[in-house]
Amino acid sequence: MRPLLLTLLLAALFPLFGVWVNYTAPHRPTSAYVAGRCTRYCVAHGCQHATAANSPAYWRLRPLYRLTIQALSVGGRGLYVLLNILFYLVAVPGALLWLTYGALRDAGTIGQLRRQRA
Repeated sequence: MRPLLLTLLLAALFPLFGVWVNYTAPHRPTSAYVAGRCTRYCVAHGCQHATAANSPAYWRLRPLYRLTIQALSVGGRGLYVLLNILFYLVAVPGALLWLTYGALRDAGTIGQLRRQRA
């Protein structure tokens, strides 16, 4: 029971951190284009603020990024959103929680076996 509780407490840190970041941000999150800074608009349409000088990695990967967005958008905007939710909010956190729980459970089992042997 202890590994499960610890896993759930660790998992709660990430949503709490996201809430804290959005709450304390100097600007409200928006999907509209803003000339002076990046917003969620940049995620969906490609960042127009990025240059080779201020974002060299993004600048080089920009064609791949655009191709990925276009491929995910083939089924429409709804499919793109659904795939993002399934991957980033279900699959990745689920896998990490499963691995964390397994590691904590195995650590407890190893500790019990060591105490029995001693």
